[in-house]
Amino acid sequence: MDRPSPSSTRQTRLFLAASFSFGLSQAFVMLFLNFYLGALGLGPEWQGIINALPALTLAAVSLPLVVLARRLSNARVIQLGAVLSVLGLALLALAPGALLAVAGALLQGMGSAALAVSGAPFMANNSTEKTRVRLFTLQSALMVGAGFVGNLLGGQLPGLYAGWTGADPGGLGALRTAMLVAAALQLLGALPTLGLQPSGKPAQPGRSGALSIQDRRTMFRLVLPTVFVGLGAGATIPFLNVYIEGRFGISYASLGTLFAWTSLATAVTVLIQPWLVRRLGQLGTVLAVQASSLPFLVLLGFAPYLWMVTLALFMRGALMNATGPVYSSYAMSVLPEADRPMYSATNTILWSSCWALASLASGALRAAGWFDFGTNFNILFAFTLLMYLANTLAVYLGVYLPDRRGELRSTESAGEEPPTQP
Repeated sequence: MDRPSPSSTRQTRLFLAASFSFGLSQAFVMLFLNFYLGALGLGPEWQGIINALPALTLAAVSLPLVVLARRLSNARVIQLGAVLSVLGLALLALAPGALLAVAGALLQGMGSAALAVSGAPFMANNSTEKTRVRLFTLQSALMVGAGFVGNLLGGQLPGLYAGWTGADPGGLGALRTAMLVAAALQLLGALPTLGLQPSGKPAQPGRSGALSIQDRRTMFRLVLPTVFVGLGAGATIPFLNVYIEGRFGISYASLGTLFAWTSLATAVTVLIQPWLVRRLGQLGTVLAVQASSLPFLVLLGFAPYLWMVTLALFMRGALMNATGPVYSSYAMSVLPEADRPMYSATNTILWSSCWALASLASGALRAAGWFDFGTNFNILFAFTLLMYLANTLAVYLGVYLPDRRGELRSTESAGEEPPTQP
């Protein structure tokens, strides 16, 4: 089958609409969460914990969600994730202190896990091998494009709140309002998921274990780079807002604008991935783009001027994040259909666990007071750079070279029937 059916096209449109609104919500959270926690009186150690909790929850519940997806369908698990994400963000936004903030982060993590486990298999099962890269890149571009809009508008919100109420734009009221808007946007994104429907025949539970893996060697090769990316990203990415604001003293509006243009640069880079894939291949594109991001990571962590850090933020984010949909599409193509939810779950577990561990360590380092602000972040960025180098080597040695040798093959091009269950 050369093109997806009309029902599959409707399914993917609903999912893409939800993805855009989820991207708007995520932009608000990433921009304001650490400042909001600070306004609640929670210091760097709590910021590390609450940033890590969704990732830890992702790791804890992903495997049970694989079982659920195989029994019910990916569509139903996506719907469950959307509801839990809304509840978690609402609770986090209304929290008076640490206890409810932790509870909200846990619920949000459960919702994110459901979306992560079933999102990629859902798109894979509603596309063909020829259309898959385009669909994955479009979904990613919508998410990061929404980040542009969300950061641009979100950065203005505390100032608008202050102008309307006369309150401090950095106060708890303004920041809580921003988090409530994030919860409302998450709710808006949950609505299209209600139209997702299971299709095709259900999975046959007796044939293999609910958590079995048919191609373990390929699975290991595909997920190993995730360990290094999770460790590197968790040390610095959740705290980029704190780093830039603390180092250069810029306003929330300027910070939002800066992150907005970073999201736009990522969206543009994501959209050109299919063009690069046609010329370099999927794995060649991943390696070329990720390797190109490393010099900009050095600038981001160590450049002395804001304009240099801004340029590095644009380029590093655009290059490193743009390869995700291409790599996911490749993984969906070389794994058997039965392994796809397990890949998403395993990838999620490893990335989330490593992200959480690094985030906790980052918060603990900054709270310990051993070094000044600048030295703390120099250490953290050096660690991130080392991990991203290890990721690139893992992709090259563990996936690219075996692929060139013919050890990894496309299951669909090898003659398997197209998938039937979303």
